[in-house]
Amino acid sequence: MKYKNCFKVGDKLEIQVLGSYTEKDKNLISQLLEIVSEEEFLIAIPIHEGNLVPIHIGSKILVYYSIDNKGVFYFTAKLIDRKNTEIPYFRIQQLEETKTIQRRNYFRLDVSIPVKIYNNENEIIINGYTKDLSGGGFKLISDKKLENNEQVCCKMNIEGNELEIKGEVIRVNVYTKNMKQFELGIKFVELEEKIRNYIVGYLFKQQRILRQKGLI
Repeated sequence: MKYKNCFKVGDKLEIQVLGSYTEKDKNLISQLLEIVSEEEFLIAIPIHEGNLVPIHIGSKILVYYSIDNKGVFYFTAKLIDRKNTEIPYFRIQQLEETKTIQRRNYFRLDVSIPVKIYNNENEIIINGYTKDLSGGGFKLISDKKLENNEQVCCKMNIEGNELEIKGEVIRVNVYTKNMKQFELGIKFVELEEKIRNYIVGYLFKQQRILRQKGLI
């Protein structure tokens, strides 16, 4: 069967071994080495702590990749061969259609991320945590009310990486669980696609972890 992918040789891949729950088999980094056909590819064998990761031939994996201005894509594949050449590689066969995270309705996940909101004078006006996050923006609960269309600067920490992003307040509602607080919706403005894809990739990874734990 022919499948459609938009990656190219040299692109970074992230793979996950299906049915594996060991730390070393989660979110392994690989690279696309060769496109053999529309359903077979050669990918670099992932390395963990300086050693090649021993994944058995016949194992099924999920393969993820991101493309600027397009989003994050993934598909299921099977390992059909392994070669220990100068650059050790797996030969994989795609088993299902490639899927993508929707771009217009950005993938959104309930996740608590440290975030600081600054005004135009570079003063911290909110210091809290996100209620949810997507590639297009986030929600948070705050004691301070902001105004619709207010321009802000957002600094959030994701996996130890501090991201500084321009934002615009697009929604202000009284928080129903505490009438003295406000639920704020903030949209990312002029966000670089590589940062957006990083955020979406992080959320997708968190979703997989929650699914493995049976929490979603």
